[in-house]
Amino acid sequence: MTTPTTANITATLGSLSQTATLTINRSTVLADSAWPKFHGNAQNSGLGGGSGSLGELKWSYSTGWIIGASSPSIGADGTVYIGSWDFNVYAFTPAGKIKWKFATGNFIFCSPTVGADGTIYISSTDNSLYAINPSGTLKWKYSTGGFGNSSPAIGPNGTIYIGSYDNNLYAFTPDGRLDWTFNIGNGSDSSPAIGPDGTIYIGSDDGILYALTSTGDLKWVFVTGNIITASSAVASDGTIYIASQDKNVYALDSSGGLKWVLKTGGQIWSSPAIGSDGTVYVGSTDNNLYAIKPNGTLKWTYATEAEILNASPVVGSDGTVYVGSRDNYVYAINSDGNLRWKFQTGSWIDSTPAIGSDGTIYIGSNDHNVYAIH
Repeated sequence: MTTPTTANITATLGSLSQTATLTINRSTVLADSAWPKFHGNAQNSGLGGGSGSLGELKWSYSTGWIIGASSPSIGADGTVYIGSWDFNVYAFTPAGKIKWKFATGNFIFCSPTVGADGTIYISSTDNSLYAINPSGTLKWKYSTGGFGNSSPAIGPNGTIYIGSYDNNLYAFTPDGRLDWTFNIGNGSDSSPAIGPDGTIYIGSDDGILYALTSTGDLKWVFVTGNIITASSAVASDGTIYIASQDKNVYALDSSGGLKWVLKTGGQIWSSPAIGSDGTVYVGSTDNNLYAIKPNGTLKWTYATEAEILNASPVVGSDGTVYVGSRDNYVYAINSDGNLRWKFQTGSWIDSTPAIGSDGTIYIGSNDHNVYAIH
């Protein structure tokens, strides 16, 4: 689905002027919101448009159990969605009032994705992908051989992509029909990223990053030295960033060629984020957040008090980097690597922040709570 955006362009020469209207068809397969899916957009860049959080609690809500790696997403009307280990998907108003909860058949590890029509897509470890209406009722579901942490992505034509622990990448039509599958060699917690040309990138527990066409044909593979749990991030110039449990961050060109590699001090489960200046941010189990220049050289590191595992960094419009750690804190770090603030929750954090349009930070914690921090 596309929405036309128009602009009037006027050229003047002396006393003569002429105006023309330019129409651009803008893809609207994701909700028109500040943060419609894991890491904010189809490219998984982790770059948001909001800023200005002061690190103060706005509201919190206790779910029935741990909120692990499920991360918040935001609908067009500001509704905040997140999954919990209590088997439920929750929907909150921006003020923190619960709108509804939807019961699945098992734990929810992944993050919801909100489509342009408001449909919420999320998987559960009951092996089903759910499509939920904005009112909280079931639209459709599809069962496979096993889902994990992989969060759905939506391609330019509306196709929904998600990895599964039955070793396949699945492609579904918006009405829930299976379009195609591709065997990715092993299970996958990696959330697919969609490149500017529609290429799908997904990592697998076989240690390989797969690049596929939108019709499910293999373009190329890149082999790392260990499991890939992290999700890829695609820059505006087409560079693909991927991290592996072999401790390395890789930068690849659009044909799968290696541009550079940087080794951290621990395994990397965290997904890279890309700042507006091209800086790449990633967490490591050596407790550090790494900031890497676009040429692959280290810019700075920031040490937390415990490992950064599934939690991935995100970047506000002012360059502030937000990340959770297993030391129970959410950190806000300035673009120069200095601490801006930190906010303590009651347990470790594996959830990745979402940034609201007003700069509010939404995040889950293993203390069962969803937090809104401003």
